[in-house]
Amino acid sequence: MKTLGLVTVLVAQVVLAKGALDVKLSGAELTTLQREIAAAKKAHPQAFVAVAQVRAQMASLDANKRGRFAPVTPRLNSIPNATWALADALAFDGALDATLPPSAHIAWQSGLLEALGARRDVKTEGVLIAALAVDSSPEVLRSAADGLGRLGTDGAANALLASATARRGSAREAVLAGMGSCRRVSVASYLARQLSLSTFEKEQLALVKSLSVIGNEWALETPAGAPVKAEVAQLRAIAAGALVKLFSEASGNVRQQASDAILVVNAPETKVLLAQVRVKDPAAVDALIAKTR
Repeated sequence: MKTLGLVTVLVAQVVLAKGALDVKLSGAELTTLQREIAAAKKAHPQAFVAVAQVRAQMASLDANKRGRFAPVTPRLNSIPNATWALADALAFDGALDATLPPSAHIAWQSGLLEALGARRDVKTEGVLIAALAVDSSPEVLRSAADGLGRLGTDGAANALLASATARRGSAREAVLAGMGSCRRVSVASYLARQLSLSTFEKEQLALVKSLSVIGNEWALETPAGAPVKAEVAQLRAIAAGALVKLFSEASGNVRQQASDAILVVNAPETKVLLAQVRVKDPAAVDALIAKTR
């Protein structure tokens, strides 16, 4: 009877194990992910312990947060060799207690997605694409798009484009805001095209944010800046063209955000592009040109 009781408990634990997000994986993807996680548990068990410790602290972190959400990502980023521990928590065994506030769940889910994406391991593409497909909060969707985008693969770019095209409302805005981390020409061109068509302020701001990330001059000069180095010049040119056009047509906060983003991108073409729209507002354009390097 004691043995039976122990088996019952173990079975219950398996059934109750649940990932932080309800990701759906194909049979092959599931098998591959489980194999990678099993190997990592043997090679780096301490990473799984460390991720579990952060999970156990979520109630306290949420209760003592100063903003809307507890800053979980930096804690997870600091854990060595944690790629597959993060994937395990995300897909299989990382759900928080359901009684915790929504803010705790959002912070935990977003932290896992951002930290996993920051590892830039292309083997995690499948689970990150699956996470992007989950119907979750805008904050988590943005983190899913950001995390997946950091891989910079063709698969990541295609999944982001499909998600942004299919989604509507706040979910679409969240994906648009996060996908700028995917520094690929196909993504930059899509964002620029959407900005030229958008008439909604929230969507415009999301697009401006992503274009400032995708064409960020400083970030593109770092080793991890762009997965395809030959695309760097195009990324900056596409972002600058779209942002200057918006700056010349918009007003208020949208115009200010576009102005700030133009300076972040700082493409070689910027002054020429600004000169081409100067007639619309010479004083504002001259002031912006004076700030460019």
